[in-house]
Amino acid sequence: MRKLFLPMALAVAAQTFAAGNLSPGQVDFCRIIYGCKLAYPGRGFCPDAKTLGPSPFVFDNTRCEEAHLLQSRGVGPANPQFGYPLYRFLGMEYRVIYEITDTIQVSRERLEYLLEDLPLSAKLVSHYQGQPYTAQYVDAARTYFQGTKGKHLRGEARLISGSYSEKHLFYFGSGTADVAFWSLKGPALMDFVYWPVPGKPHTVGYKMKILVFPGNSVINKIMNLGVFRKIVFNKIREVLNDITETAHKLNASGGADIQSSPAWTPAEKKKVADFFKLP
Repeated sequence: MRKLFLPMALAVAAQTFAAGNLSPGQVDFCRIIYGCKLAYPGRGFCPDAKTLGPSPFVFDNTRCEEAHLLQSRGVGPANPQFGYPLYRFLGMEYRVIYEITDTIQVSRERLEYLLEDLPLSAKLVSHYQGQPYTAQYVDAARTYFQGTKGKHLRGEARLISGSYSEKHLFYFGSGTADVAFWSLKGPALMDFVYWPVPGKPHTVGYKMKILVFPGNSVINKIMNLGVFRKIVFNKIREVLNDITETAHKLNASGGADIQSSPAWTPAEKKKVADFFKLP
């Protein structure tokens, strides 16, 4: 079904272009293709660049960075699953970047084990931190998931590029977050790279870059406020700290409390036992 998305979108686009009626999403998508000189997704999908009118911003190296990087990794505008929604948002006028570089006190092998099984990770964090985390996969390939943290953070995301062998992962999705006085909803792109810290066998360094796309100038101003950015950074660190503390508590207990608990299934108990076989 997803493979039919781009051909269907092409047909719809051709009709709207012929009628001279471009949607805001089509304008955003086509502008970034022309502005960043990306591979053209198909004949008839975008009108002549002049038809789009002047862009409200400059497509410089910074603005085109993610588009060029993802296209080089095989996730270009013509991608049948992610092409249009991803590049439509990369072409939006407003965007906010949150970037964090830090360390997590867990080995690379154990971190990857937790990343590969998000429902297990969510249940472990809920168990040890008393925080209501949930996660579930939506597809058989386990690349598309939905998750929540209590009532104030929920969303969905897909792994669109990257692998554990290169220690670099890209997720694209959307979410809703209640932050202080604001409730915001929208798409986001996360670029997550990590590495074992030399001389520290149970420490992983990481750099997380999150791009969010406010829908208008008002939300853009809010999300760039110093107080708002500080709150967002704290929320992100809370999640990462919960993961780190969970790893500590799980290691300290040896998983004995889980193995003796009726709240965990035999399959989940085996997964926890396998976790301890990792360095």
